[in-house]
Amino acid sequence: MTPRRRPAVRHLVLAGVAAGWLAVVVQGITYRDALWFRYYVVNVVWLQDVVLVLGALSAVILLAGRSRARPPAGTWASLPAVSILIPAKDEVRVIEGAVRAACAQRYGGDLEVIVVDDGSTDGTGALLERLQAELPITVVQTRPGSFGKAEALQAGVRASRGAVLAVLDADARLAPDVIATMVPLLAPPRVAAVQGRRLVYNAGRNWLTRFQDDEYRIFQTLMQRARQALGGFVCLAGNGLLVKREALDAVGGWNADALTEDIDLSVRLHLAGWEIRYCAEAQIWEEAVVTLRDLLRQRERWFEGALQCLGEYLPTILRSGLPLVRKVDMLFFLSGSLVGALAALTAYAYALVGALLEAVVYVRLPGPLVAWATAVLTAATLAALTTEVGYHPLRLLGVMARWTLFSFHVLVIVPLAVRRYVHGALTGARDWRKTAHEGGAG
Repeated sequence: MTPRRRPAVRHLVLAGVAAGWLAVVVQGITYRDALWFRYYVVNVVWLQDVVLVLGALSAVILLAGRSRARPPAGTWASLPAVSILIPAKDEVRVIEGAVRAACAQRYGGDLEVIVVDDGSTDGTGALLERLQAELPITVVQTRPGSFGKAEALQAGVRASRGAVLAVLDADARLAPDVIATMVPLLAPPRVAAVQGRRLVYNAGRNWLTRFQDDEYRIFQTLMQRARQALGGFVCLAGNGLLVKREALDAVGGWNADALTEDIDLSVRLHLAGWEIRYCAEAQIWEEAVVTLRDLLRQRERWFEGALQCLGEYLPTILRSGLPLVRKVDMLFFLSGSLVGALAALTAYAYALVGALLEAVVYVRLPGPLVAWATAVLTAATLAALTTEVGYHPLRLLGVMARWTLFSFHVLVIVPLAVRRYVHGALTGARDWRKTAHEGGAG
């Protein structure tokens, strides 16, 4: 049975986050002149703690990402049957490339390709009919009124027979040996899933796709490698993943309510005691979004989905018997952007208080400590980047400059995602918005 949301729990977590943030902000404001209520002393020293903790944790993770050690593989008594699932909704511009790449896989065991047409209205259905006459694929339809990628995947599972399920997005491009490379990593009994390395094939399209190329090729790779090396929260990323059917069934399948079904499944697999592996050698190429509007819509959904998982599973995570490193890393993954954004927004709130109330504002952030924290994080980042970029000062500085600029989009998407999360938590409304694809050379 597909897991369902528990609104009461989500409201409780939401209220707790809001109340905690408000308490810290209010605690930082003390009266200087109680008679006139005009002058305040603002103590934001707690922001220093946020900066130092997040900086130290990020530095450790990035440095650990220099490790290129491959996860241990196993040996199957006989190669398992693999079902490749490709959900598609209005993907006529890109779906043919993904289908042909899936059918071209060189794998020694049984392999089937199932494309799930999720109510497309743009000609995807007609294109799939043509491909079905040429290639060994099965096309299935979702049920009327289905919601999001998770339900499309469930339709694919019902039509499949493989003991291993592979998931590709409609814009995926991959070499013929990707499935064969990943399957051995699933052989150990407690390994539930393997995630391949996601890359973008249209990095040269514009400045925004270049930023996403840095993000996928360098930073996401480093973070996944680091989490694997440290025993942290290795996470599935939606495109280019393999999961055992028995593990998927054991945790209730894909969650039809989840906006980010990959993160939701990752959390449930870890909580159930399963392991997830990362395989950087298996490269899956996809299309980066090309407009700022589409990027903000995509990232807003991603972050809202992470908030959903935090609201749904926080009590279970805290009570779980997960190793401490994995538990902390899981919470950091689900809430790290929120904490950082709240710190920034709080700083803005204090500045507004000072401006409107003509306040005298004392910001007691010890300069040397913040300087050291910034220096350590910067040095750790540069050291980690050399693994992917090499020892080229200008290239390293270019990546750092682009990444710093790109990171500012978080300050836009976090308030938008929080607003949507609050609305959904209070009303039960759901709005799953797919990533836009324009097609082109891949």
